[in-house]
Amino acid sequence: MIVIEDVLSADQVTAIVSALETGKFNDGSATTANAGESLKNNLELAPDKTREQLGKAVLAALQQNMNITVNAFPSAFSFPMFSRYEPGMYYDFHTDAGIINMGTPNAVRTDMSCTIFLSDPESYEGGELTVRSDDGERSIKLAAGSAALYGTGDLHRVEEVTRGVRIAAVQWIQSYVRDTDQRRILARLAKVNDRMSSLGLEKKDTDEVSRTLHDLLRMWSN
Repeated sequence: MIVIEDVLSADQVTAIVSALETGKFNDGSATTANAGESLKNNLELAPDKTREQLGKAVLAALQQNMNITVNAFPSAFSFPMFSRYEPGMYYDFHTDAGIINMGTPNAVRTDMSCTIFLSDPESYEGGELTVRSDDGERSIKLAAGSAALYGTGDLHRVEEVTRGVRIAAVQWIQSYVRDTDQRRILARLAKVNDRMSSLGLEKKDTDEVSRTLHDLLRMWSN
């Protein structure tokens, strides 16, 4: 799981949360896809003009964020969903559908999931995002505006909220690089290249790292 801070600014978060206060939310069990309805107890913003406006703002922020780019190598994003968890609500361990919007022009293969936290973590209890992967199990509750990237095929859940309200934006990413290990290697190379540049090393050395990164990206991309 990769944590990326400040995907949304404080002003963006405030504007989104304010708009959601008057938004229409539906029973989230209608979008369980391959997860059983009994696993999911939450609310989701209705697919109306409010969601269209807020979703476009979130998508723009994701597309402009360089940390998203060098960790996910996105070729497509699903349109954001906005979830609301009130006391007693949860989403038990599950994996998401392999393809979102299958059979439509907006179909997205779900290589990675992205959760952007929108609520102040001090305003609610419970509601941690827990991801169980080959690296072990990790639970997090991030500052409003920060995002967690994780493999969609990894078991994950939202812990039961016991106080307050947890609001988040969730979307899925189709990557040019399907393989998780290959994405990790490319992300490491990108970080090394940035570090070398910041240290003022000779351009011929940083160019060689950059060349290697993009040679591998061409080799591994779908």
